[in-house]
Amino acid sequence: MAKVIAPFKIVGTLDDLNFYLDENNQNLVRTKGKTGVTSEEFNRNPIFTKVKNHGKEFGRAVKKAQSFRAIAMYFNKRAKDGSFAGRANKLMLDIIKEDTINPHGERTMENGMQCPDSITYFVGFEGNKLRPISKVLKTKWNWNETKSQLSIINFNPKTHVDWPMEAQQVHLAIARANWNYEENKFTTEHSEEIIVKKEDSPTNIMLQTNIPSDNQLQLLFIFIGFSIQDRKKTKELKRSNNTISIIWSK
Repeated sequence: MAKVIAPFKIVGTLDDLNFYLDENNQNLVRTKGKTGVTSEEFNRNPIFTKVKNHGKEFGRAVKKAQSFRAIAMYFNKRAKDGSFAGRANKLMLDIIKEDTINPHGERTMENGMQCPDSITYFVGFEGNKLRPISKVLKTKWNWNETKSQLSIINFNPKTHVDWPMEAQQVHLAIARANWNYEENKFTTEHSEEIIVKKEDSPTNIMLQTNIPSDNQLQLLFIFIGFSIQDRKKTKELKRSNNTISIIWSK
């Protein structure tokens, strides 16, 4: 490739030359060329075996990630960043790689979950990595698995939350889910959503859900969202301000 030196930008194709702008807005030109690899060669040449095996496992990861992302869809629609889907794919692929039974290309999430460490991979997964729970909620919380209850004692909204500049209210809720990852089925139980104003006095927060009846993989999601009060209407801020995080798994 070569750099175009001109008082204007050139984008497009002229004969065998392809003019384009790169990620740094530099005007470059390169000659059109063939890929050099036919589909027949790709399928028959053993040099591409590793690539093909990775593609198989990545395909399995994507299918599992689609189910995983749907578990807390109500929260995810209100708090996620642009890398959410890609990071979910990577999480599933990391678990697939824990499969020590099958060879590369045949590994599965089901076998990967047999590794004791795999269940811990979910804890700390953020729907919106720009607003992780560790930065947004600046106080301790307690989770009671038996009661399916999350509590924050003496919650001071003004100091215990990292507030977006325009926010006036904080929304707090949890969801406890069971994910049957073998069949890509799930049950999700949501708590009541508590809304607290920024200037409210300290209070005890109690968030409780029903317990899912099945018990394959249980996950606990916490949602923290923000809003403003416009007359009698509550208007939520953009999802880039909000938080959803997995804080417990079993």
